[in-house]
Amino acid sequence: MPAPRTSAPSTTTGSDALLYFLFGMLGMALAFGSLAWLSGSVTNSLSGTGPWAPFSATDALLHPRALWPHLSPLALLIGARIIPGLLSAFLTALALVLWMRLRGGTKNGLARKADLAPLLDKEITAKARSLRPSLSGREGKRGRAC
Repeated sequence: MPAPRTSAPSTTTGSDALLYFLFGMLGMALAFGSLAWLSGSVTNSLSGTGPWAPFSATDALLHPRALWPHLSPLALLIGARIIPGLLSAFLTALALVLWMRLRGGTKNGLARKADLAPLLDKEITAKARSLRPSLSGREGKRGRAC
C-alpha cells in the first residue's frame, strides 16, 4: 500500500516562482544594505572624516549621505555603492553555484548504462538461477550466453 501524500502539489507554479523571486530579492537587498553599511563605515573610518555609523542597513541602502555626511561623493560612491555591489554580485553567484551543485544540476530522468546493467540477459539469467537452482541445467530462451 503506498504511503499517503502529506501535501498537495501546488496548482499555481507561477506564484511559487514569484514567491521565490521575492524572497531572493529581499535577501539580496538585506545583503547589499548590510555590506553597504559595513563598507561605508570602513571607508568613513579609513578616511578619518567621522565616527563609525550605527547599524542601519536601510539607510545605507537608500540614504548613504545621511549616515556619512562628511564623506566626499567619490568616496561615498566607491564605499557605499561599488564595493557592496561587487561583493553582493559575487556572493549571489557563489550561492547560485552552490545551490545548483547541491541540487544536482540538470536531471533528464534517463537511466545510465550502470543503471541498466542488472537488467541485461547475463545478469537476469544469473539471478534467476541463484533464486531457483532447478534452472541451472537449462538453457535460456535465447540460447547459451557467450
